Amino acid sequence: MRGRAPTCRRLAIFLIALCAGAALATALAWNSIFESAFNSQIKLSPQARGYNDWVAPSVPLFFDVYLFNWTNAEQFPEEIPDLVEIGPYRFREHRRHVNVTFHPQNHSVSYRTQRSWYFDETSNGTLQDNITILNVIAASAIYRSRHWGFLRQKGLSMGLAMFGHGMSISRLAGELLFDGYEDPLLDLAKSLPSSTTGGAPPVDRFGLFYERNNSMDTEGLVEVTTGEVSGTLPGQILRWNNYETLPYYSGECAKITGSAGEFMPHNLTEDGTLTMFVPDLCRTVNLEYEKSGFYDGLPYHKYTMTDISFDNSTRTPVNSCFCNGDCGWSGLMNVSACRYGSPSFLSLPHFLHGDPELREKVRGMNPDPELHSFYFAIEPRLGVPLDVAGRFQYNVFIEPCPNIALYEHVPKMMFPIFWVEQHVRVSSEVTAELRMVRGILDWGGAVCACAALVFASLVLLATCCTKKSQYTKPEEIISEKPKDEAEIKLTSI
Repeated sequence: MRGRAPTCRRLAIFLIALCAGAALATALAWNSIFESAFNSQIKLSPQARGYNDWVAPSVPLFFDVYLFNWTNAEQFPEEIPDLVEIGPYRFREHRRHVNVTFHPQNHSVSYRTQRSWYFDETSNGTLQDNITILNVIAASAIYRSRHWGFLRQKGLSMGLAMFGHGMSISRLAGELLFDGYEDPLLDLAKSLPSSTTGGAPPVDRFGLFYERNNSMDTEGLVEVTTGEVSGTLPGQILRWNNYETLPYYSGECAKITGSAGEFMPHNLTEDGTLTMFVPDLCRTVNLEYEKSGFYDGLPYHKYTMTDISFDNSTRTPVNSCFCNGDCGWSGLMNVSACRYGSPSFLSLPHFLHGDPELREKVRGMNPDPELHSFYFAIEPRLGVPLDVAGRFQYNVFIEPCPNIALYEHVPKMMFPIFWVEQHVRVSSEVTAELRMVRGILDWGGAVCACAALVFASLVLLATCCTKKSQYTKPEEIISEKPKDEAEIKLTSI
């Protein structure tokens, strides 16, 4: 029994030492361990915790549209256009990823996004409002004819006059947005070759968002990473509409890279940029760091589109490949190449961060960074968006055309038509869960280090006690005086 006790004690010391080593190793590798566990929960896999919410987001989404009502259309071009912002016309949005297909060979998933909109009664206006805007159909036809010869342009001029096309169009808000309205020029376009129409598919009505409701083609076919491979993130775009590079641009501008808008990189810094691919822009954009702050107890880095995001290459020469010709004014993105050659240009609302000349051509532009900026506020360690505002303004480019009577005397300008906003903030329930997750990330390593210190102290204490118990006091030796020979003889007698 006494021999078994030291063995058990040594075994206990070994086990405690093993726990101390394991706790220390966990503390040193905590960030990697947490990253692996966190990624396993957010990867794009049917077994992952967040997969169903990715397929059909449960967070309430609203799509706000602001129309610019043209109040002095009859006096144009003698007078500068006077525009009055009307709205928002608010729509509840239901979004769902459909045709989801996994590609195990390269650890990716492809999908389309189906978006459905329903008019919301909290709108500041009704779909029966009468709105006057620039005649986009006529503007598009004239823009496509800019390289035609004299006779063809004169033919278009007579056609516009014959069909009664003017500089502006007045329609109900519902018709301008989703319902669309009929136009004889659309019927004529069905009989024209694709080289004349820019390859645009034939339609029977025109609306700013006509045929987009419930469509699966709005954002195209997207292929992204699943995040299943170690060291990779989910939701990083690989292909768009089966393109690995954009056919509309060349060089760096043709690259398809960055986040697809739903999953952001982890461990973001103040020195870096946020790279995203935006289907509505048909391009990759870089959002610049603006500031840091706190949202419901969580830290965030805010990345926003700045004056260099749509720079005309004056400050950022690398942007010149986005121009598709003359770069023109700064603060605009030429998307005509992916809009069937229509004179479509996107900017931030009210020409925020745009060339001052853009606002000099019209009245009613009042840019405000608080109301009109495009930004992502992201929890930097976890890469979770906390507050997102997506805002764009749609503009139509017009310029004088001497052979077409309708545009003979118009100024060269960008004509604002509408701007849209989608503003999403995470709920308090989500932020509460994220605070817990962030606490585990921040303090998990420290807790493991403290545990390692406690176990090490126990090992030291147990080792000292063992050495003390093994020490025994030397036995006293009683020595007897040796007997002499006489005593031996007497004793024997």
